[in-house]
Amino acid sequence: MIRIDMPMRSRVVLAAVSLMAAFPFLLVELFPSALYRVLDASDYLVFHNTVEFFSVMVSLSIFGAAWFSHSQSGDRHTLFIGVAFLGIGLMDFMHTMGYPGMPSFITPNSPNKSTQFWIAVRLFGAASFLASGFVGKKRRSYRFGRWPLLAAVLAVTGAVFILVTFFPDALPATFVPGYGLTPFKKGAEWLIVILLCLAIAVYLRRLNASEEFHYRCFVCAFVLCIFSELVFTVYKSVYDTYNVLGHLYKLIAFAMIYHGVFAAAVQRPYGELHQALEELRLTNDVLRHIMNSIPQSIFWKDRDSVYMGCNREFAVGAGLSDPSEVVGKTDHDLPWTDEECEGYLADDRAVMESGRAKMHIIENLTQADGSVIWIDTSKLPLRDKGGAIWGVLGVYEDVTEKKLHAERLSDALQFNQEIINSAREGIVVYDRELRYLVWNPYMEELSGYRAEEVLGRGAADLYPQLEETGFLARLKDLLRGGAPVTVEFRGRDAAGREIWLSDASAPLRSASGEVVGVIATVRDITERRTIEEQLRQAQKLESVGRLAGGVAHDFNNKLTVILGNAELASYKTEEPALREHLGQIVKAAEQSRDITAQLLAFSRQQVVKPKPVQVNVMLEDLRKSLGRLIGEHIAIVVIPGEGLWQINIDPVQLDQIIMNLAVNARDAMPQGGTITIATGNCELREPPPGSRDVVPGGFVWIECRDTGEGMDAETRRHIFEPFYTTKRQGKGTGLGLATVYGIVAQNGGFIEVETEPGCGSTFKVFFPRCAGERCQEPEPPAPAPAQGSGTVLLVEDEDMVRDLTMSMLESMGYRCLAIADPREALVVAENPEVEIDLVLTDVLMPGMRGQEMMEALRRTRPGAKCIYMSGYTAAILDDESVRREGAAFLKKPFQMDELAKLVQEVLSGKGPEQEG
Repeated sequence: MIRIDMPMRSRVVLAAVSLMAAFPFLLVELFPSALYRVLDASDYLVFHNTVEFFSVMVSLSIFGAAWFSHSQSGDRHTLFIGVAFLGIGLMDFMHTMGYPGMPSFITPNSPNKSTQFWIAVRLFGAASFLASGFVGKKRRSYRFGRWPLLAAVLAVTGAVFILVTFFPDALPATFVPGYGLTPFKKGAEWLIVILLCLAIAVYLRRLNASEEFHYRCFVCAFVLCIFSELVFTVYKSVYDTYNVLGHLYKLIAFAMIYHGVFAAAVQRPYGELHQALEELRLTNDVLRHIMNSIPQSIFWKDRDSVYMGCNREFAVGAGLSDPSEVVGKTDHDLPWTDEECEGYLADDRAVMESGRAKMHIIENLTQADGSVIWIDTSKLPLRDKGGAIWGVLGVYEDVTEKKLHAERLSDALQFNQEIINSAREGIVVYDRELRYLVWNPYMEELSGYRAEEVLGRGAADLYPQLEETGFLARLKDLLRGGAPVTVEFRGRDAAGREIWLSDASAPLRSASGEVVGVIATVRDITERRTIEEQLRQAQKLESVGRLAGGVAHDFNNKLTVILGNAELASYKTEEPALREHLGQIVKAAEQSRDITAQLLAFSRQQVVKPKPVQVNVMLEDLRKSLGRLIGEHIAIVVIPGEGLWQINIDPVQLDQIIMNLAVNARDAMPQGGTITIATGNCELREPPPGSRDVVPGGFVWIECRDTGEGMDAETRRHIFEPFYTTKRQGKGTGLGLATVYGIVAQNGGFIEVETEPGCGSTFKVFFPRCAGERCQEPEPPAPAPAQGSGTVLLVEDEDMVRDLTMSMLESMGYRCLAIADPREALVVAENPEVEIDLVLTDVLMPGMRGQEMMEALRRTRPGAKCIYMSGYTAAILDDESVRREGAAFLKKPFQMDELAKLVQEVLSGKGPEQEG
């Protein structure tokens, strides 16, 4: 048993239609006397033909609606019903044309002919309705295509036409005159009813699955068709009320089927189309809103590069108030320049001709306000469903800021690269595997390796010794985030020369702080290390100099006592032999004084006292000391020039020049040789090359020539530089020739050097000849000092010097107040009853310097005259204050005549004669 669960709404509709269809039939059955009628044949013919032709029109309308809407709806179910109604309409037309009273339809008309057409069309219709219940909406096989289905229906219709028209006897009789309807006709009517009931059952199942409106229309129409068939089985006359009622049921049923087909084949597809169009419109609105919200400019053109649309961003840049205004325009209609337009059009053609997208075209664009920006454009072809290209789609964005940023970044990178390339120190960067990433030109110059030979290689591959020295371990520690480290080590440059290097390494971090490598700077610190060594040597010399200065000071105090006592004794005796011995003491003391002068010169504390010097005489005096200095393995040859002019120079400085040149020559001949020292005169008419400050004129030259190793050109360029030496460490200071050069330049001279490796060296020193008053003969020895008068306050902390100086002053006729402590001297000076004409004071004394004492003393004796004395030079005094005081300076050791002369000058007010 088939159970059908029909939706409530469909149940209600079906019940209502059934009641409405049964109601007229029941009324006729209940009230036959009032409602049952038999029409005239002519009237019934008019009614019958009108209803049937209208039914044919409805049938053909059903066919037309289903057939012509199929391409849009694609509904196979309605197509099946529509094509079936084509056969129904054609056979209804045959039934109407074969009805008695109508003109003969090919063969004579008869009730049997008309009824046979009627039974055929009713059976065909019922069978088609039942079959349509099993046809789905979509086509499942080609057998049920439009044209095969049409051909099948036309074949059935043609067969019915041929059989009924030409072979009526081959078919069962449906009407016999005088007898009426045959059993076959009545049986066929009940068969039709059964088929319709089955069709209703099938459609009710479809309604249960999908409650669609046209299914309800079909079910209701089938119910009306059942009622139509039922009344056709009970009518008593062909022209009575039941026959009329049956035709009306049929007409209403066809109308309902048309309504269902129209709803399914026309209204629903077009409703769906309308809905789709509305959805498409909404989608377009959304897409348009999205496109207008996108910050990039979007446009699309046809094959002729005519704009078909754009978004709002593009319209604003083109100076358009609305994107729709761009439609129909070309690039030449927009604010772009002609050059820009040609470039845009060329890109359009390239994309459409090649069929490939063209991405990230960097180009400029002139906006509506006249400003020019840089844009990044991408274009791709637009294709239709068949794949044919019909246009081009373009998207671009303003990349002016990005481009400027990229250019600034590029400039910064280039600037940084230039810094790296120009840096006069090596810059090296390692990655996390300690492979070289950066190797700047200075590293190429320093190491001899070009960057392309280094980059990408591991540090240990390039320098295997780094593992042994622990350098790689330090780099690995830096990769773990270790603290920056600086190491100094010996290495060799590209020429193989040994150099000192400094490597400062630190972790290289990314923006997030992650260690991504190591960065190192490498410096050649050879010069610095050399300077540091020279500084250490200079500090040693300074210490020795201070020691020498201190020794000379103390020695000068002793020489002052020796020289002074010897002079005093010589003045007091008349014995020639004793005076001769005392003279030898004085001479030895004077020579010792020259030695202390050399010590002070070494310590930079000597007073330079230029005076006329005969070079040949000095060389003769130096012969013996040079021999002891140079050694017996080297011969010294002196060739004095004849008629040699005098030069104006401090003898101590000349001694330094000769000694330094001789020592330099000795060191050049470790295996022995000959030093030749010659002198001569020459006239220069123009300054010598390289010494343009030298004034032309007469010069005395001193030549020192050796037979030693000689020097190459590189060494020759540096020999006069301070601290430059070719001797091994500890064997030279590099100051000898620098001192010679400085003294010669100070005295207006110059030096010439001739040397070749293996041929020895010749140093030729030129000094201007002495001219004018400076070259007068030295004054004869001063006579015994004249007697003076007055009181001298003598302040000296050395007992022997104080006693000797007091004896000298008293022997000269002066009254002397000798005091050891400067503070005690100030106490004496504060006594107004003590007469003091002159203060003779040492400069350096315990507790108070001589100048400090004089400042305090002048507070009570403003006009006190003063002579300062010291074993050091006048440089230890404040020159400005000495000039302001009008004081003089007496250098220890001094002779009696020097003391007498200076005391007399100061007391007489002729002005101080301060040395230096």
